[in-house]
Amino acid sequence: MKIREKNSKIILFTCNWNAYSGLEAAGAEKIPYSPTVYPIRLACLGRITPGIILKAFENGANGVLLLGCGEGECQFELGNKQVAEIVPETKSLLKMLGYNDKQFQLDFVDAGDGKSFKEIIQNFINGIDEVQGNQ
Repeated sequence: MKIREKNSKIILFTCNWNAYSGLEAAGAEKIPYSPTVYPIRLACLGRITPGIILKAFENGANGVLLLGCGEGECQFELGNKQVAEIVPETKSLLKMLGYNDKQFQLDFVDAGDGKSFKEIIQNFINGIDEVQGNQ
């Protein structure tokens, strides 16, 4: 099953600052990205927990992508560090449940960078397509 199919879902958790600004820039610049991506804006990615990520998979997500502020750019100072700390634990839980590492990823985008925003999403989708092609 390719991600591009209509029943596929990629949940994209973005911080309210840099990453969401990248999403807005992509829209303003008319840079298309997959309609299977469902963005969810958070005040800060540092507030997300493994439970929320697991819930996304439980509810049918093919993949979960976290997009946050780069190092030193977090509006809340430690949010990007906090989210980076939960990634290994979450990947471990997902592996026990039979998910591939490529189905969950943390990445960072500069404020207003719509092109990078789209490239990160496309690379993530390509990784999931590869995983699903091997199943």
